[in-house]
Amino acid sequence: MSNIQDQIYSLVALQGVEVEIHQVGRLINALNDEVAALDQAVNQREALLSAEKKTLDDLKKAYRELESESKINAERIVKSNAKLRAVKTNKEYQSILKEIDEIRKINSDIEDRMLEHLEKIESAETAVKAKAVEMADFIQSYQEKKEMFAVKEKRERQSVEALDEKKEQISAKADPKILAIWDDVKKKVRGPAVVPAVRSICLGCNMNIPAQLFNELQRFDELRFCPHCHRIIFWKEQV
Repeated sequence: MSNIQDQIYSLVALQGVEVEIHQVGRLINALNDEVAALDQAVNQREALLSAEKKTLDDLKKAYRELESESKINAERIVKSNAKLRAVKTNKEYQSILKEIDEIRKINSDIEDRMLEHLEKIESAETAVKAKAVEMADFIQSYQEKKEMFAVKEKRERQSVEALDEKKEQISAKADPKILAIWDDVKKKVRGPAVVPAVRSICLGCNMNIPAQLFNELQRFDELRFCPHCHRIIFWKEQV
């Protein structure tokens, strides 16, 4: 392809394909962000459930320690009662009674604490069960959404492959020198590198171009550039 007009139209087509590829890329990134947000939500919920389970485990452990301490004190009371039958003086008898009374007071306090722990354990078990049910429902929803996002991403990636193929086909017919010029302009400007000029206005920067330059564009005999934004410009018939 050597005709300048055809070459410019090829650049316009390539530019359009690149815009589509960019748009699809943004969709894929958005899908990946959605998946990342889902993963984060799952991790947060798992962390909360894990914390609830740890609280429950700690309460059960503390209860077992209190229970063990209570049993030890109960055994001490049994031994002290046995000692009562063997004492020979009133002083020893009173001393052992005092010891038994102190152990019973300690055990009474331990039993109160055990009851408090049982209430906390019951409350914690209820919370863990509720969160586990919520977690199971959330995981199911999470998996369904991930599968849906995976299908969408696959479809979008197939679109990118088709667009890449289309881009290669157009590029193969274009003049390599003109492609090189276009690539160079793309590096220097933001947005489209090739734009039409209508009514002597460059649609890249919306600035007026000289009348002579606008007239020359209609000849399509060489590439011309906007004197303001330096994009490749071409004449486009007013609709």
